Amino acid sequence: MRRSSIALLSSLMFACSLTARGGDSPPVRLELDATAAPTGVLHSHMTFPATPGVLTLAYPKWIPGEHSPSGPLSQIVRLTFTAGGVPLTWHRDDLDIFLFHVDVPEGVSEVRADLDFACVLGQEGFQSDICSSYDQLVVNWWLVVLYPPSLPNDRDPFLASIRLPAGWKYNTSLPLAHESSPNTVEFGEVPLKTLVDSPLIAAKNLRTFPLGGRSSALMAISAESAASLEVPPDVVEHFERMVAETEAEFGGPRYTRYNLQISLGDAIDHYTLEHFESSENRLPSTGLSDPRVLLTTATMIPHEYIHSWNGKYRTPVGLDITTYQDPIKAKLIWVYEGLTDYISGIMAVRSGFWSEDQLRQSLAIDAAEMTYHTGRTWRSMQDTTVGAQMLLVSPNAWVSARRNTDFYPESGLMWLAADAIIRQSSGGRRSLDDFCRLFFAPHISAPYTFEDVANALNQVSPHDWSSFLRRHLDSLSADPPLAGLEQSGWKLVYTDRKSELIEDMEKVHKVDLLWPEWQSWGFADLRYSIGLLIQDDGTVLDSAPGMSGYAAGIVPGMRLTQVNGAAFSLPVLEAAVRGTANHGKLQLQAANGSASESHSLDYHDGLKYPHLQRDPSKPDLLQRIVEPQTAKTTVAR
Repeated sequence: MRRSSIALLSSLMFACSLTARGGDSPPVRLELDATAAPTGVLHSHMTFPATPGVLTLAYPKWIPGEHSPSGPLSQIVRLTFTAGGVPLTWHRDDLDIFLFHVDVPEGVSEVRADLDFACVLGQEGFQSDICSSYDQLVVNWWLVVLYPPSLPNDRDPFLASIRLPAGWKYNTSLPLAHESSPNTVEFGEVPLKTLVDSPLIAAKNLRTFPLGGRSSALMAISAESAASLEVPPDVVEHFERMVAETEAEFGGPRYTRYNLQISLGDAIDHYTLEHFESSENRLPSTGLSDPRVLLTTATMIPHEYIHSWNGKYRTPVGLDITTYQDPIKAKLIWVYEGLTDYISGIMAVRSGFWSEDQLRQSLAIDAAEMTYHTGRTWRSMQDTTVGAQMLLVSPNAWVSARRNTDFYPESGLMWLAADAIIRQSSGGRRSLDDFCRLFFAPHISAPYTFEDVANALNQVSPHDWSSFLRRHLDSLSADPPLAGLEQSGWKLVYTDRKSELIEDMEKVHKVDLLWPEWQSWGFADLRYSIGLLIQDDGTVLDSAPGMSGYAAGIVPGMRLTQVNGAAFSLPVLEAAVRGTANHGKLQLQAANGSASESHSLDYHDGLKYPHLQRDPSKPDLLQRIVEPQTAKTTVAR
């Protein structure tokens, strides 16, 4: 046997021995000093059991829920290793920069790692590391942890504690051991998987609201100002209804307790992520008081809550990684995210966040997006799931041609079609609600495969589900997937009137309904008509191939300067597009670097915005789909 083979075998045997003892391993102690949170600097002190030789530690790379290798390694601003106060030598792995190899001398049984993490301040961009402000802190533990990758995440024990700024309150789903001082909190021993899956929010201003449920559900809100904690009673009631309706959808909770965490403010990034016993949601300071912000974000929190069942309790094969260095394979994300996207719209109505008409407006936007996302003709939805790690960080530019994470709305429309088939074939006796209760039942928690999904659908309602799913997943048709809408008694139409949702999205500067991103700039989404998404300074954010703007040579990165000879503004552009329905011309002057060119658009249909129109020849299944499953009750507060 060659020396390299012997060395490899020895390494594998060592790793296997560590894995085998998993639960018997002494816990890693993590002490997080967050007293400098207002400056964004977090001091993490970790103590690892060690034996003489080389200790390999890892910084989390693949982050669950983010579906990508997004561990913010570059925000480590200081890292040292010591034993008994004596510095130890270490080096970074040549091939995997997330791995650190520490030389442990004879006689050493513990290694201390001191890691300083710098939260990004004053920026935006849907990033977990923009996590601190003068008044608030969000701790996602993967930001401040190292761990031995030789142990599975669920068998790697940790004891964590945190020291907070004076007077700050906190919320987390971690089990409390005790509070050793007013600002120091010690938590019970948990596996690394649970630690990373249990964010902590802290702030000067923090308030909790009981939400009821069969297991305890609690809403914890932190805010930059005490005034933001005064949540309208009807909004709290919507969250109570969300808990009751979602529990009914899945046949009860799978968690023992749940913390719905909301951080209100504009100094930390707006962000959201699902966890098994909590969800972390960051909204603008007016996120629960401004009806426009609440309306255009109505599905976000239900979406993350649903993930407690779909994605956390039961995970698709490929997303059930053993350590945070294992690549995530997102081929089944159309269930993890797509089914969740579909149900979250339903829950928004059943909970009272949305009316039935507002759900229809949302579905019309989704269906129309599939029309102008001409990238659907060269890459399938299945390809976008495999490439999720790339698309999740892709910019607005070229989104129609490239596609982005539109597997959310497209697979949501696919699940609507599946629901319609089940309801029609069973004469209304069965629905996708039955699939959810079966597929995520208390006795079934094993990671699932494509075949598991098809078989469970077949148990609910016999059909060739494998072919149905593959047809949607592999399609390269330019036609949008409208079968579910049409079978539900509705059809996609366009008028020159903006829907309420589109108007509010533009007013609050929110380009996409799903993502919690509020831009500092305004925009007009004219992709339904001339194929262009335009920023208020004239910058072309997106241009859809096959539509008139693109055909005239206007592409992302250019900047519109004139409209029919007048200085550019969004109202002037919209008026000119409206005028094309009455034979008006549409001549756009665009800057491309130092050059400026005139572009004549061959377009004559005026402004176009998507809506759903009732088809009276078919039953209104959407109305039946959103019917509440529980009686309205009030939670004692």
